[in-house]
Amino acid sequence: MASWVLIPCLKSLFAEFDRVAPSRDKASDGSVGDTAHSRTSSDHNPDETGNVPIHDADKVNEVHAIDVDSNLDESDLTMEKVVQFLLGRCRSGAEKRLRYIIYNRRIWSASSGWVQKAYTGASPHTEHAHFSASYTSSLEASTASWHLEDIPVALTAADKTWITNTIVAQTQRAIDSRLGAIGAEVTTDYRIAGTNTSGSDYTRNLADLTGDVWFATMVGTTRAGDPLPADGVFAKLLEDLAILTAKVDALAAQVEKG
Repeated sequence: MASWVLIPCLKSLFAEFDRVAPSRDKASDGSVGDTAHSRTSSDHNPDETGNVPIHDADKVNEVHAIDVDSNLDESDLTMEKVVQFLLGRCRSGAEKRLRYIIYNRRIWSASSGWVQKAYTGASPHTEHAHFSASYTSSLEASTASWHLEDIPVALTAADKTWITNTIVAQTQRAIDSRLGAIGAEVTTDYRIAGTNTSGSDYTRNLADLTGDVWFATMVGTTRAGDPLPADGVFAKLLEDLAILTAKVDALAAQVEKG
C-alpha cells in the first residue's frame, strides 16, 4: 500500500485557492510529507503506512494536511486574510473540517478553542500556511464550499470597469425594453378600430391620430376626427427616458468612487 491520496476536503480547499487566486505562486505547495516528516508523527504522512497522530475508520491510505504557498499574487487578498477568515468560521462552528492551522510563527487548533499560540517548530511557516484536517470520515470526505470567495477585498480598477460595463449593458437592455414597450403602446393603444363614423372598419394609426400637424391644430382634431393627444404626452416620454439615463450615470459614478 505504497500509493496515497489527499482527502477530498483538502483537495477542495486547494481548488478554492486556485479559483480565488488563479495566478498564485505554488512553489511552496505541498501535501505528502518528505523524509523528515516520515520520522515524526505528522498529518503529512499517509495514515495507513506512515506515522500519524490519528487513524481514521477507513483503510484508504490518505494524507490529512496541505501546505499552501503564501504568495497569492492578488492586490488585496493575502494569506493572512484567508487564515483569519477560516479561523472565524472555525470559531463560530460554521467550519468543522480543520484540526489546526499554522502560519507565520503562529498556531491555532480546535483542541485549544482556536486560540492563537506561538509556533516554535523548525519551519516558521512564513512561506506557506499549513492546514490539517479532521480524521472523521464525514468531514474528511466533505467537499462543501470553504467560502473563500466571501473574503472581503477591495475592488481593483479592472473590477470597477467590469461592474460599470455590466451596469451600462443591463441598463441599456432595460432602456431598449422600455422603448419597445412604449412602441407597443403607440402601435397598440393608438391603432384603434373604428372612427367617429358609424359602421366604419377603418383602423387608425399614429399618423392618423396626428396627421398634418398644422391642419390638425387648425381644426382641433386628428385626421380621423378624434381629439388631439393632450399636450406634453410625448414630452413626458422623453422626460422618463432622461430620468432613466441619469440613473445610469449616477450608478456608474458610484461604482467609480467605490
